[in-house]
Amino acid sequence: MQTLKSWLSGGRIPMLSPWLALTLLLGLQLAALPFLFKIHFNNSGDIYSPSDAPIIQLRESLFREFPTDDALIALFEGDNLFSPDFLASLHRVARKMEQHPSVDRVLTLTTVEHIDATDDGFAVSLLVDPKHLEARTPAQWKQRVLGDTMAPGLIVSRDGRAVALVVRPVILKESLARRDILIALDAAIAAEKLSSVHTATAGTVAQTVEELQSIWRDSAIFIPLTVIIGLALMWWVVGRVRPVVIGGLAMGMVVSVSVAGLVLSGQPYTPITAMIPTLMAAYTTATLLHLYAAIQRARIALLTRPQRIARALKDTFKPGLFNVLTTGAGLLSLLWVDIPPVQAFGLSGAIGTLMVFLVVFILVPPILLKWDTPRWPRRRSGFARARHIAAAVAVFSLRHAKAVLLTTVLMVAAAIPLVLQVKVESNLIEFFAPDHTISRSTDRVESKLSGITGLEIVLTGMERDSLKDPTRLAQIKALQTWLEAQPEIDRSFSLVDVVEEMNRAFQGEEQGTGNLPTSRKQIEQLLLIYDGKDLYELVNREYQRSRITLNLNVHGANEISQVIDRIRVHLASQPIEGIQTEFAGFGKLFSDQEDRIVDGQVRSFSAAFIQILLLMALLFHSLRGGLICLVPNLAPLFFIFVVMGSTGIALDVATVLIAGVILGITVDDTIHLYHGYLHRIHNGVSPVFAIIRSVESSGRAVIAISIVLIAQFSLLGLSDFRPTAHFGTLCAVGLFAGQVFELLLMPALLGLKLRRPQAGITAR
Repeated sequence: MQTLKSWLSGGRIPMLSPWLALTLLLGLQLAALPFLFKIHFNNSGDIYSPSDAPIIQLRESLFREFPTDDALIALFEGDNLFSPDFLASLHRVARKMEQHPSVDRVLTLTTVEHIDATDDGFAVSLLVDPKHLEARTPAQWKQRVLGDTMAPGLIVSRDGRAVALVVRPVILKESLARRDILIALDAAIAAEKLSSVHTATAGTVAQTVEELQSIWRDSAIFIPLTVIIGLALMWWVVGRVRPVVIGGLAMGMVVSVSVAGLVLSGQPYTPITAMIPTLMAAYTTATLLHLYAAIQRARIALLTRPQRIARALKDTFKPGLFNVLTTGAGLLSLLWVDIPPVQAFGLSGAIGTLMVFLVVFILVPPILLKWDTPRWPRRRSGFARARHIAAAVAVFSLRHAKAVLLTTVLMVAAAIPLVLQVKVESNLIEFFAPDHTISRSTDRVESKLSGITGLEIVLTGMERDSLKDPTRLAQIKALQTWLEAQPEIDRSFSLVDVVEEMNRAFQGEEQGTGNLPTSRKQIEQLLLIYDGKDLYELVNREYQRSRITLNLNVHGANEISQVIDRIRVHLASQPIEGIQTEFAGFGKLFSDQEDRIVDGQVRSFSAAFIQILLLMALLFHSLRGGLICLVPNLAPLFFIFVVMGSTGIALDVATVLIAGVILGITVDDTIHLYHGYLHRIHNGVSPVFAIIRSVESSGRAVIAISIVLIAQFSLLGLSDFRPTAHFGTLCAVGLFAGQVFELLLMPALLGLKLRRPQAGITAR
């Protein structure tokens, strides 16, 4: 502890032997490599909710009695969809898919049930019998299918010009298994030569697979490019090959160890955690550039090589340590967001920042001292222009301190209405652009069939056979009638529809005129005769728990929540006697994210703000100093929300990361600037000169680092997965704004306490 205090107070920082440092650097890299081959890619909807969340507990309970609500929908369009050739090919595709180990059932014209009237009651048969396709003409098959209760809107369009094949998987919690199903379906369709009429593939399975492929594309493209940009800009700044090579090794080690830590923790690699490599590469580059800037300053001062390294460590070790702590605090604040991938991002990122400190301040200096023997250039470095820009901005800020602060306050006040327009929304379909394959396929399927957002109303009775009561069934029927009148609900389906169909057939009534039995005895008689399987996907065999499945044509969490709230109000006014109601399905799972995002953003930002403020107050031994450093870093966060409000970018599972990340990163540069200012004040330099010299020396590195970070985060803005693109773009915008506000507001805030801030201000 005494040694640490000595280091922090400006004592000499001891260094490892260069060979030990190099061994540790390469050893950690090699130790992490085996774990990189064990990355667990997964983006299933369930992983975005905590395992103890009520919706997850309910889903697990339902999975023990009912099939999953996951689906993969293949749409076929044409004029001969009821011909024997097409129906036979469609059936062969269905049979191939049913043989897949991850498929539970395939729903299409030749596999779903139909209830026919018979002389002695009714019989359950296939809607289209694949063994007797010649028994009816195509027109007759079409008439039979369109007259069925369940098929229109589910597996056939209401005009009969589109037919669907719905693959329902077994209960899967892995994205790779979903991808296998999609590949098998495409292969089966191609083998049956149906590709020419196959117009769309949609559903939760297809959406998940597209997100998985986006992770792979982004990782394969952006991680290497991030490293290349970092190295290129490092070369521009340093002008030396060996420091760039050492920087590349440092970035590689930090990124590898961060991802390996994710694997060791058992967390999946999702679109959220896939942004960790970019963040860690960018942060390593930024921290290295602070060290390299200090070495460059020592080179300009004509110090010897050992003296340069020692001087650079003395100048950067303490602020570097607090940089790591504040950045780590910003990332750890994401643990308050009750969304597991977001928490994994925060924890892995915080661990990565510790690795950055270990690499940059413990391992890199002895390696530089041993092997980076040639002199660094004094004038050809990329720091030169940045130095003059930073000094000029600082001089302007000091000369016009009150005007700068007043203008900032007025701009903030004027922009508040835009901030208030920021909405919390996660829209599954808007995760990709409208012209993306999955977006166009979803639109196609919904225009021909029904909405693909699934929502379930779970009905649980107080005792066994509760759902055989005719009064309750009538109330469920009334609820369904009301539900289907809602504009967001395209169709509903429950045991009532099957019971009605059985009663219609039993009574020998015409198609579509069936009604519910009025006595319990009639209901029990119908259920006793029933020998199909569709019914038991809607009610358990104890007739105590059932579900109403809904197809919604909306995809946003807010829209789904509004539908759920409206249904709750209706059920409160017209309850089903003796029945408890709950909401489940993928739609409910998705809509629950909204509350977690809002609550998590507030708690995350509060935690980051308080932790970073306390750390800076500890560093500078002054709460006032901590506030002076923190205020310029709140401005870019405000600016980010202004951009979100003006462009319509919503707060979602990706953009909720931004506050912790930006606050943690931008404050690093402020710490270096303010630390340099205090150091010069303590050495007897006048306040005005201390401000200018601190901005001039550290500011050039700060500008160069901002260029690096902005370029690296901007890469993510090119992703076709919109949450990732929004995160990258907004981070780049925030970092640019942070740079501007830092160079403008910091000198202005410090200059306010000077009686005559204009006196003696000259650009140096």
